[in-house]
Amino acid sequence: MKLPWLALALATAALPLALGTAPLDVVQYAGYFVYAVIVSGTLLYRAIRPTPRSLLEDLTYGTVVGLLAETAFLTVASLLDLRGWLWVWPLLVIVPLARFRKHPDYPERPTAAWSWAVAGIAAGFLAYLTAAFLAVNPALPTGGAHDYMIDQLNLLAVSADLKHHFPLTVPEQGDRTLGYHWFAYGHVAASSLISGVDLPVVWFRLDLPVLAVLAVCLLAVTGRRVAGHPWAGPVAAALMFTVGELVPQRQAPAFFGSITAYYSWSSRSLLFGAALSMPLIAATVSVLRGGGRRDWLLVLLFAAGTTGAKSTIVPLFGAGVAAVCAVHLLRRRPQWTPWLLGGLLAAVTVGAVAILYGFEGQGLRWGPFAIMLDFVGSQRHGTTVRDVPLILWGLGAYGIAMGARLAGVLFVRRWDDACVFLAGTTAAGVAGALCVWHVSWSEHFFVVAAWPCAAILSATGLVRLPGAPRALWTALAAAAVLAAVSVALTLPVPRHRWWVPLPVYALGALVLVSALLLHRRAGVFGALVVVLFAGAARLPFDAATNANLGVAYHIRITPDQVAGARWLRAHSTPAEYVATNVHRVGGSGLMQGQSLAYWISAYSERRVLLGSWGYSPESTESQSRAHRIGPALTYWDPERLALNDAAVLDPTPSRLSWLWRQRVRWILVDRAHGTPTAALPALTDLSWQRGDIAVYRLRAPSNCTPVSCSDSVQSR
Repeated sequence: MKLPWLALALATAALPLALGTAPLDVVQYAGYFVYAVIVSGTLLYRAIRPTPRSLLEDLTYGTVVGLLAETAFLTVASLLDLRGWLWVWPLLVIVPLARFRKHPDYPERPTAAWSWAVAGIAAGFLAYLTAAFLAVNPALPTGGAHDYMIDQLNLLAVSADLKHHFPLTVPEQGDRTLGYHWFAYGHVAASSLISGVDLPVVWFRLDLPVLAVLAVCLLAVTGRRVAGHPWAGPVAAALMFTVGELVPQRQAPAFFGSITAYYSWSSRSLLFGAALSMPLIAATVSVLRGGGRRDWLLVLLFAAGTTGAKSTIVPLFGAGVAAVCAVHLLRRRPQWTPWLLGGLLAAVTVGAVAILYGFEGQGLRWGPFAIMLDFVGSQRHGTTVRDVPLILWGLGAYGIAMGARLAGVLFVRRWDDACVFLAGTTAAGVAGALCVWHVSWSEHFFVVAAWPCAAILSATGLVRLPGAPRALWTALAAAAVLAAVSVALTLPVPRHRWWVPLPVYALGALVLVSALLLHRRAGVFGALVVVLFAGAARLPFDAATNANLGVAYHIRITPDQVAGARWLRAHSTPAEYVATNVHRVGGSGLMQGQSLAYWISAYSERRVLLGSWGYSPESTESQSRAHRIGPALTYWDPERLALNDAAVLDPTPSRLSWLWRQRVRWILVDRAHGTPTAALPALTDLSWQRGDIAVYRLRAPSNCTPVSCSDSVQSR
């Protein structure tokens, strides 16, 4: 059935056009993605996979293989300084593997109803992303100042660095190497290099919709394959990308976090990592079910790619495999397969810690129930034994809010190794979220990383129950009513922390009573559908009331600032660094004193010698040691900061010579952050100016050597 997929493809292409993206940009990006990712990746996957199952599986899993191959070739091209030839790499796959272009006789062909269901879920997810992020964030603030979420410009700066340099460095910290799960941002960089589309347009308009559709289709395919039931796939996709937390929308405790709301657009690596993890789930289950060498090869390939996409995923999968080993021991039927599989995943994790993350701790600390510290305990000292009653009270509400979508697990009848693996991974994700503390609340990422497994397991329980279509539609109507109630429900509760979770308990009780009443008409199946889908209001409510995260964590960027940065991009080379006096957000907003201003490196695509430091490893580590939330306010090397600022705002020949030795060839000044003395235009060349923004070009020192005066420092 081609019509649903054609309609979805047209909707995905029409979305950026409706948001004002140039048609040529859409055509170029689409051509790039089909040529460099889908076609080449599908041919590679067909050459590796052991058994053909469906065309949709070949295309979706092949797209993941294409993304991984793109990452590998980007790395090689960067090391060899051959980025201009990156567009050639797909030909190295397409030509020798052309024999795999013909479709085999697939044993699985989705029905029209299945295809429309998956396409509808993807379209609904696109609608949420459009309202919550895409429609409210222009690629460039040409119509006036715009408030961008701080993380978006930081991650755009990461992508910009990977577009021109390797290895990756900390944005706005010169040559300080950054250990990071950078594969999602390498993909953004490669897509800009190959397609020729401007990097901000890729980031704010083109990449996210395609990735969202891919993630939905991947989960639908993986759920069908793992559960052995066609409708497990669409149900699992809905439980992750349509249904949200079961909470009164106006009284949701902050410590619950979310799975899809906010996180699906705020951190590109989360959605990218989720997409890459789904073929890994399928390959892992295939090995547990007795797969051959090619299944093992796919586990290695997808595990290596996933650990570079999001660091939390593969360790959780390893815990899931460990659960299988434990169950085998308890049943006194040990097998070598899960032990070898666990060893493989452990080896991949250790390799990633060494190669990608440089053995850096990323600010993680042991911290039981740290996600609840705005509800119980204290941010400084954590929780104590005296907090146990309140913790248990909060955990009950957390279980209702997060676990309602997982009620299908209670109805899984046959607990084979695959189900044990999914359950173990889910339990490890929940344990990680509840037992780890992080300076930026990233402990939530553990449960998000495990959610595809949880959704598949819950869907497995639902689809095995007998249920008529009439019961389904009746239950969905009841769930829709309860979702509307969750928006309207507001309880008058006293301002005491014991009362904070009470509205969640009240809504949970209402849903449970409704399910029990419906049980009489629609059976267990209908009652379970009500529980699973009663949280459907979460994403629409978030988009309507908290698009772009409101104004809580933003930096205001003006057209002059972006124009100055983009002028630098057009008139400099990646080897030429920039010095600046911009270190903090500034303005009069909530974040004005934070060192989180990444707009220069994001829009200029140039390295900044010393700009903002809030997201540097040193900041994370110092805040972690002190058990403080958020980025560090002070720079750890005040002498270097003072030297940088003196060279920018009050230069002398010796200070400018120091900048030159640091590979700085340009100075960008924002007068809102400090006015330079008359020495700056006297000792440098004013090259561009508008409003508060001015760009100066350094002159070569008279006593420099040919090496120190060279502008041809290698970008790699």
